[in-house]
Formats: sequence, C-alpha cells, structure tokens
Amino acid sequence: MRLDTLKHLTRVVLSAAEAEKVVVFGSASLLPLYPELGDDHGGPLARTFDADMIPLPFSEDVGMMLHKTFGESRAFHLHFGYYADIVRPEISDMFPKGWEERLIPVPDVERAFCIEPHDMAAAKCQAGRPKDIELLALLISTGRLDPELVTERLFAVAMREAMIVKSHQCLADAVARAGAR
Repeated sequence: MRLDTLKHLTRVVLSAAEAEKVVVFGSASLLPLYPELGDDHGGPLARTFDADMIPLPFSEDVGMMLHKTFGESRAFHLHFGYYADIVRPEISDMFPKGWEERLIPVPDVERAFCIEPHDMAAAKCQAGRPKDIELLALLISTGRLDPELVTERLFAVAMREAMIVKSHQCLADAVARAGAR
C-alpha cells in the first residue's frame, strides 16, 4: 500500500461512514511518517493491500455497511486492489495508554489519523505473527523504531502475564533479527 492509496481509502471510508474520525492502526499506519515503505520497488508495505481502521464513533450498522462496501473481496477491493478492514474500537485495548495523544494525521485528509509507530509496534508484539516480527525487525534495523520505547509502550498496555511474556519475546525476536541484518 502506498500513502496515496491510504489517503484514498480513508477519504472514502470517512465519507461513507460520516464519522468524526478514522483511526488506522495496522502496518499501513506507518505510511504518513515513512511513505517510502509503500514504494512499489521493494518497500515492505507494497505487498499490503489492506488498512485496519476504526471509524469513530462506531456503530455495528455502520461497521457492517463499511465492511460490505470497502471490505476484502468486495467490489471496491476488486476494482482498486486494496480494502479497508473495519474493526471495532475494542481493539484499542491492545494500544498503550496515551495512544490517542500521539496520533499522526494522514496528510491531506481531515479527520484521519494513524497510531504512532511505537504504539503500532506494541500491538504487533501482542499479535506476534511471523510477518509482524519481520516488519518490526526491519523498522528496528533501519532506525525507525527504538526497542526501548517499544518496551516502555508494552508496559503501558494492560495484559495478562502470558501475553506480557509473549509480547516481550516477540520484541526480543525482532531485535535479534534486526541485529542479524
């Protein structure tokens, strides 16, 4: 996904939802600060075809309508090649305390924001998928993420003990892979 793609997607979702704002929180949330990550010539987000979004305020009816309109394998996706993954606001329980104060605006799109990269990294550590570890390793190895700040952000998320262990191990794996690059 490129930054211009993210802009288009947030504009159409905002328009259809008549939302006060939209928050992008997955890998695509990196694009306002690091648009080069979506470069068609080797950018790691060039293979990302979705943007995870929370329209606020959220209602189930609007969420379902947005999914049916802009979701995976829907007409919008089939036409443009990218889609919105509309998510309930409860997902923000995975974000570190204070995340709302650190939102990054999507350039040229009023009322569209992305979570800050270290907040995104904390959520990715909790998910712990191999693709998340690879992305975090790349961001660390290129100086785009500070592992110590990610650790601080992880401590700012309410988690059960098993998730604390898992998320910190995920970060340790990413740091190790970053060092091996």
